[in-house]
Amino acid sequence: MKRFFTLMLVLMALVKVSADELPAPVYLEAANIAAFNAVEDGKTVRLTLTNARVNAYNDLSATYYVEDASGATAIKGIALTKGTALNGYIVGKKGTEDVDYVNTPSQGLEYSLTVEDATLSSFEATSAELAGTAMTIAEAARQANYGRLVTLSDVSIAALGNGKNKELTDGAGNTIKCRDLFGVLSADYEWPSKASKVTGVVLFYMTGWFIIPISQEAIVKYEQPTEVAFDFSNGSLMAPGAKLADRAGFIFNKTFTVDGVALQVTAGSAQSAVYNDTNRGTCLAMFPMYAMMGITAPEGYAVTKIEFTQAGTGNLNMTPMVGSVEDHTWTGNADVVYFTMPQSQGTAYLSKVAVTLAAKTAETVTATIDYTECANIAAFNALETGTPAKVTLTDAEVTGIAANGYGTAWIQDATGGCLIQYSSLIEGLQEKTKLNGVVYVIARKNSGNTQMKDAIDTPKSSLTSEPVADLTMIEGTLSEVNVAANLNKVVKIAGASFVATSATAGTLTQGDATIDVNNGSATANQQLHKITDTWVKNETTMSNVTIVAILTAKSSTANQLLPISMTTETVGISNVNVADEGRLQIYNLQGVRLNELQRGLNIVNGKKIVVR
Repeated sequence: MKRFFTLMLVLMALVKVSADELPAPVYLEAANIAAFNAVEDGKTVRLTLTNARVNAYNDLSATYYVEDASGATAIKGIALTKGTALNGYIVGKKGTEDVDYVNTPSQGLEYSLTVEDATLSSFEATSAELAGTAMTIAEAARQANYGRLVTLSDVSIAALGNGKNKELTDGAGNTIKCRDLFGVLSADYEWPSKASKVTGVVLFYMTGWFIIPISQEAIVKYEQPTEVAFDFSNGSLMAPGAKLADRAGFIFNKTFTVDGVALQVTAGSAQSAVYNDTNRGTCLAMFPMYAMMGITAPEGYAVTKIEFTQAGTGNLNMTPMVGSVEDHTWTGNADVVYFTMPQSQGTAYLSKVAVTLAAKTAETVTATIDYTECANIAAFNALETGTPAKVTLTDAEVTGIAANGYGTAWIQDATGGCLIQYSSLIEGLQEKTKLNGVVYVIARKNSGNTQMKDAIDTPKSSLTSEPVADLTMIEGTLSEVNVAANLNKVVKIAGASFVATSATAGTLTQGDATIDVNNGSATANQQLHKITDTWVKNETTMSNVTIVAILTAKSSTANQLLPISMTTETVGISNVNVADEGRLQIYNLQGVRLNELQRGLNIVNGKKIVVR
């Protein structure tokens, strides 16, 4: 028995020695959070922490959201403190949760480190400032920011659904949800309608991306500044050389927004742009041709003063629709201030527009444009140039659109035809469609053509369209259809002759009447249609032509045809006149009667004869 106990003591000693000499556990090493997030699920990892900040604690899931310079992750199973910086390491198991609460393809992934034995971790915690990374809403709502602390600026806040959820918007169409998921707001907390800053953790929760505020102080109510400046001199609002085109490349309304104040510019011509030259530096150039500018105050405020800084020398060249201008300063009291630039005035070069605001009062006047109501295109065509118009279109046909984004479309109704040029409306128009609705435009005339140009309220235009099988045509001889009443309408002329003078132009003749036919200049990208099957430069001569074209003014004294189609019809030759009996009936391939045989293919008494 004594020997047995002695043996047991020896074995126990051996076991103790073996346990002491066991090697330390082996872990996967992750040098930062991004490296940890890339590790395979289920692996035990030692995550090295270098100034890793604890952003927030979610008591619903006992989760801390921790972020370092490389990314963010969730840590569970160990006690941390919000608002501290961690240096050292934490050992835990890697996990990934597929965030999909609505049975749709995964919207987000939550990476997590779950600590099973806290004694294996070692780190120090020091106080850290909870400052979020500045982002836009569009930048924040994406997987790379899951768990990160971000700060959104100048966002509007509105209730969403049952009121627990809010929706943040940035005025540019981007939204993100917001919720007090961490329970940091008091029961009587009142959300502002707008916040200058919202700082929170980005998470995918239930049905979408959310920003979760980390404290009540993280939501800073927006205080409207009373002085707002649009500075074009440094190129921050728009790069030098950029034209005012913000929709499909067409010259249109460009809106700049600074601190809730909107400055909307309607280009007068394609030359309106942000320029940079030796004499003026970087500036906004507004060319005439009925350019307009609108300055809108944010809700609850009115514009009381606008100071324009002219780039270089010159005059402001803009007329206000309310208030008054003295030198380069406008004074008044209005929600919206509109300025117009008649064609007779020169170009305005502006390096800065400074706007002064005041709280809105009962005396505030809203400047509005007096749009002339036009029941049809004929009524619009009768307006003086520069007149703002609200035009009702009834079954107005889109007869042609200039190629390669030139920004011109031709429309006609039962009363007349006109052009839509440099307009936001162009984007939605298609040839051979019928339009019904209302458009807000400025009347313009150029070389005898009436044109619709963008007005400040053009974005309010409302149009519906549907295809039409055939365009409405005015048929007759060249002399009959080439009249002012038919300008910019579709005409059809049969039995004329055509001679090409270039690859894109020619002359149509019928009797004593002639007119230019212009298929467009390829170099100017103004071609309406390309008719290449029969139109050959300096070679095409056609008789008995039928042409369908838009009659448009070429100059103040001459019209031209923009062809939609051109065909040559062979005249029937089977019927022989009694007076011609006994004579040879000779025709060319175009059906034109000849007095004698010509070289080439002839049709003689109905039979083909080749003369060599």
